[in-house]
Amino acid sequence: MWHEPYLWWAAFGFLLLIVEMITGTFFFLAIAAAAFMTVAVAWLIGDYLVQWVAFSVFAMISLLIWKKMRPAHPPHHDAASALNNRTRHLIGRQAVLTEPISNGIGRINIDDSWWKVAGEDLPVGTHVKVVSVHEMILNVEKV
Repeated sequence: MWHEPYLWWAAFGFLLLIVEMITGTFFFLAIAAAAFMTVAVAWLIGDYLVQWVAFSVFAMISLLIWKKMRPAHPPHHDAASALNNRTRHLIGRQAVLTEPISNGIGRINIDDSWWKVAGEDLPVGTHVKVVSVHEMILNVEKV
C-alpha cells in the first residue's frame, strides 16, 4: 500500500497541515498545498525527480501567492489590547496637581488613584493635562 509515492506526498501534506495548526502562520499551509498538488503529479508520473521538481515549483508558486495575500503591515495590537489598560484611557484627562512637580516628578489624583507624573516643574494646584504615558508614569503639561 505504501509503495505508491502519491500516498507519501499525501501523508507529507497532512503532516504539514498539523504543523500549520500548531504554528498558525499560514506558511506551512502553502507548503501543504504544494504537497497536495504533487499528489496528482505522483499519481500520474512515477519519476521521483519530476515529483520533486513539481513540488519545488508548486511550493514557490504557493509561497508567492501566500506572500501576496498576507497584509504588508500586520496590526501591532488587536482590539482586545486596550482592555484593562487604565493608563491608555487617562490620555487627555485633566487633573489638579496634589504635589508639586519638582525635578520633573510629581503626583496627581485621578479616579481615586495616585499617579506619578513627569513634566516641567509646576506648583501644587496647577491644572494639568495627561499627554502620554510611559510605563506607569503620566507625562503632563500645563493647561
